[in-house]
Amino acid sequence: MQTAWAVPGFLLALHAGAIADIVDRAKLLYITEVIALSIAAILGVLVISGSMSVSVLLAGTFLESVVMTLSAPVFMAATPHFVGRELVPQALGLDSASRNIAQTVGPALAGLVIASSDAGVVFIVNAVSFIGILFVAHHFRHTIDLERRPTRVNAAIREGLAFVWRNPRTRGVSIRIMGVGITSSGLLSLVPVVASKELDAGSFGYGLLAGALGLGSVLGILVVPRLRGRLSEERIVVVTSVVWGLGVASFAVTPNVGVGVVCVLVVGAAQMATMNTYWSRYLLELPDWLRGRGTSLSMLVVWFGMSIGSSVWSSVAAASSVSRALLVVAACHVGMALLGRVTLAMVNAEN
Repeated sequence: MQTAWAVPGFLLALHAGAIADIVDRAKLLYITEVIALSIAAILGVLVISGSMSVSVLLAGTFLESVVMTLSAPVFMAATPHFVGRELVPQALGLDSASRNIAQTVGPALAGLVIASSDAGVVFIVNAVSFIGILFVAHHFRHTIDLERRPTRVNAAIREGLAFVWRNPRTRGVSIRIMGVGITSSGLLSLVPVVASKELDAGSFGYGLLAGALGLGSVLGILVVPRLRGRLSEERIVVVTSVVWGLGVASFAVTPNVGVGVVCVLVVGAAQMATMNTYWSRYLLELPDWLRGRGTSLSMLVVWFGMSIGSSVWSSVAAASSVSRALLVVAACHVGMALLGRVTLAMVNAEN
């Protein structure tokens, strides 16, 4: 199931971004959401009627992921149109907060629905949830720049990659985003090990730690506007990275689950503030005619960074210890923020 959901996002991300820059984004958004609604509804009917099979469920999951992959760059590219450039950081923050809340509350609500009715009803509720997005898509208007609009997908992908790499502003932020992905994956991959072996927390304790990380991300969104009113973007990144590093280092040496929960809560908030700053700057640096390709590339950069990090930090933990690996992660995270400020400074930020 995880593979069926993850593979399309990896294989089709760049193509999805190119398509978002080639066609009318409003129409693409509407079509993809109609298809997603239909797939969810069909799966729900099959479950309720007792006709569901493993192969059909895997196929439905795969197709739903394909549709979501195609629509993701449209959502990101359309954000400045919906809220205006000055509100992009707040909009991205709300989006991240809603995702974290959904990942925490969604499974619990699904469990309640299954317990009170049938698993198929969960799919039906999911199908109904797309109606709100269809309403937004119906009122979304997108004007295509005919002079800059590409006509071929592969050529569009090459143009997007070339633009992001040749532009020092987008290239620098992309590299720094990948760096955060590398270090943050260290915490994510090692939290379960710390919970079970170091803190002897059990499944309940691990649930508290995972929930604290998500709650911290939501709280981080509340902090970002205040930071933006007092600090430049570069200073926000440095401050929040130092807080992140201290939180991870404290988590690495604490023998207490309660203290660990507080540490992870702080880490989640700092992580959100850092990534919100990077994502906002990156999105605003992309011209509208290339925003679909640019955002899809950034998604791949995050995935690539986290994939590298998970492998590296697991190896470091196996060669030494989990605590030492986390201390190295914390040091690398702070070090990359300081190094990035000097070598890959965000051009529009006050340094």
